Amino acid sequence: MKYLLAALLWMFVLAAHTAMARNTNCRVAVDSVYSLGNAKVMVKEGKIIASTGKLERVWKWTGSGLQTISLKDLLRSKEYAQITPGMKCDWSLPGAISDSSKATLMSVTVTEGDDEGFSSRYLQVISTIKYAASKLLVQHVVWIYPDAVGIRTQLRIRALEGFVAKGIRAEEEKVDSYGYNMELPGPRCDYLPLNFKMENQRRYWGYYNNPGGRHDPSRDMLEEKIVTGYPLFLPEDNNWASGLSVEYRKGEEGVTVVKESPKCVNQQAHLTGSFYAGPDGLMVTGWGLSAEEIVADRFRECWATWTILWNGGNDGMQLALKKFDRTRYPVFPERDMFILSNTWGPADPDGARFTEEDYLMKEIPALADLGVEVMQIDDGWQKGGRFGDARDFEPRYKDGWKTIKAEADKFNLRFGLWVTARYCTAEEMKKNIDALGFVSWKVDFDQLRNRKDYEERINKYRDVMKHAPMKTQFTLCPEYDDPRYGWYYCKEYGSIYFQNIQESLPAHLTMVPYQVLRQHWLMSKYFNSNKLQVLLQNPKRTNAERSDAPQYGHSYAFAMGLPFVPCFFQSGQYLDPQGHDELKKFIALYKVHRGKMFTSYTFPIGDKPDNGGWSGFQMISEQGLTDNYLLLFREIHNDEPDKKVTLKFLAGKTIRIADLKTGVKMLKKADAKGNISFFIKNPANFLFLKYDVISR
Repeated sequence: MKYLLAALLWMFVLAAHTAMARNTNCRVAVDSVYSLGNAKVMVKEGKIIASTGKLERVWKWTGSGLQTISLKDLLRSKEYAQITPGMKCDWSLPGAISDSSKATLMSVTVTEGDDEGFSSRYLQVISTIKYAASKLLVQHVVWIYPDAVGIRTQLRIRALEGFVAKGIRAEEEKVDSYGYNMELPGPRCDYLPLNFKMENQRRYWGYYNNPGGRHDPSRDMLEEKIVTGYPLFLPEDNNWASGLSVEYRKGEEGVTVVKESPKCVNQQAHLTGSFYAGPDGLMVTGWGLSAEEIVADRFRECWATWTILWNGGNDGMQLALKKFDRTRYPVFPERDMFILSNTWGPADPDGARFTEEDYLMKEIPALADLGVEVMQIDDGWQKGGRFGDARDFEPRYKDGWKTIKAEADKFNLRFGLWVTARYCTAEEMKKNIDALGFVSWKVDFDQLRNRKDYEERINKYRDVMKHAPMKTQFTLCPEYDDPRYGWYYCKEYGSIYFQNIQESLPAHLTMVPYQVLRQHWLMSKYFNSNKLQVLLQNPKRTNAERSDAPQYGHSYAFAMGLPFVPCFFQSGQYLDPQGHDELKKFIALYKVHRGKMFTSYTFPIGDKPDNGGWSGFQMISEQGLTDNYLLLFREIHNDEPDKKVTLKFLAGKTIRIADLKTGVKMLKKADAKGNISFFIKNPANFLFLKYDVISR
């Protein structure tokens, strides 16, 4: 159901507009209430009140724009907007829009939507504001999801006749202050009047791009920094984090803000801005749109922001973040849940020879017998070019796809294909989908330098996916130190590709099990695992001079990827008979439970992997009581067959555990801190467990 509220205009006479600019007597013609499930929007008395049923945020019209005046946890009656707002408007554009700007509120419209099926259902509030002096139209867009723990805000900008870009600053600026380069904030995209005078700590985190360059243990994927000390007398700026968690009551509750942008710790990408926490509250900057990119023929989108409320310490924060991430980027098991192989896996370092028809015809039955469901053909299948210059994405085989597809159909094996992001056209993709029936795309060698690049790529992905709903999806690659997609952006189209690893060459990509597990473990802390495609190598073929992988079993190496989208980055036909049988048996067991694991929330537990500890993952179902899973790894240099592991959300509870590899069942009770003792007889081995909570 859609509410067509084109006329829900805040219609004011000239005197009323003047009064609004003075922040007095702002009224709407009619009080209005709109709902979708437990989500509700109220437009009344110069305010927009948006509620998910769990969270409420309130904006007031000030004459300069919309100003956040309340942020409330409805379930706990907790107000987080505790100071007088330091800004008259949630947004700014230095040189064009400031707190002293005079604005006209043209309209407020409320509709239902789901972003053309790429997000969950929401109420959408669009407030259109005119800045006559700057010749700009701004749309403030809010998505309110029923029962969500967070809310999404975004700006859209359009130029009016006479707009001049000169003199408008699009990013942060360094200002010399007595020899010190102080950072001057760039365009503000969101604002919260949070109280940094009361006791609090700030947790900043972000993930690196170029994961293929982060294999040694000194280069963790996750950067996380907790800053203590209050009150804040000066703004505390951070330009590398994707997320900030403002934590009160000694870290037990708080507000998390996430940039839905391509920002990475080591790659800011296109105008992704910073966080500023200080006496005036929290400012989020980074429009992702330069003044020269503001056009007159359409609104252009800026980077969006998530505001999430949580309690229950860092575990509760992780869960709230993952829940909202999944609301924003829903799970589609029919489309995205599979075991994928990729032909580049056994490369040394060039893998093009593994795209030859003779190799593929042998690989198809070998993969199918293992239980692999999608064979992705990497660079080399196309007619034109190699690597970043590859073009002409039609099969180079003598009869096109006919012979290879006929063989794959005999074994119910679907297809994936590698393409270059810039040069493969939507028409080429559609043609290959029509020929193959299903294609999972690995999108490589991208360069996203400006707003145009992002728009072109996204329009292409959407066009292709709407052509074949649930028959195609994308894995977007953050590899290399180029501006690409980041980790909280563009996940509606499939998943994010993670870490090239090889059997031997190049040397720095050699698979080392504990380093692989370490990065998977870190990624699962603030990232939903079913949106990460991880590469799983053959440990027995790995170069023993650069890795202890040959000392690990096939099932151990494969189990490191179970909470994610596992990519069999190796060759089925190169497995020895013992390895084939071991993997076939384990994959069959995994597939019995995969559906429930794929829709659960994954958390890192145990020690941070270093080849000498106990580490693993806890997978918690949506309801949390039944169909939960544990993966526990005893690393090769660990000398503790018995180990207490702290589990999340289980303090004082009893759980029924089933060992899925042995069939043994047992009852265990967690202590007051959630600790439960487990046993693994030998190092370089692991437990694959299912558990249900039987007491609360």
